[in-house]
Amino acid sequence: MTPEDATAWSLARLNTAFFHHYDRREYDELLELLVPDARYEVRGRKLRGHAEIRAALNTRSGPEMTVRHLVTSQHVHSIGDGTAQGTVSVIVYAGPTPVGEGPARYPAANAGQLFEMNDHYRLDNGHWKITQRTAHPILAPATD
Repeated sequence: MTPEDATAWSLARLNTAFFHHYDRREYDELLELLVPDARYEVRGRKLRGHAEIRAALNTRSGPEMTVRHLVTSQHVHSIGDGTAQGTVSVIVYAGPTPVGEGPARYPAANAGQLFEMNDHYRLDNGHWKITQRTAHPILAPATD
């Protein structure tokens, strides 16, 4: 495995871990994947640093909503000495958490939105972390 392949593999694992923790509202673990002064731009909000990002995360709906991000199309397009850049596509589904057994049923308005993340990464004490993430909506369900 080349050093570039090893970096790409590490960044792929970082991104799947990010969304795993995000979907399960494990914010301490998620913030460990970001540098302390990370920038996170999503839905028109520009957040900087762990405190602002955590405050935004804490406004998300609680366990009454089931959310899952399917991570796909990860492409690292620039690897430097301790830095990298890439894009990650995610498909997002959300729906009310069922009271009993069975899957969450998502309404059409939450049916498979597609976002592309433009990311910057940095090697920090031997671990890759996100320094900047900008989410761009690509596809959303039709409302008519």
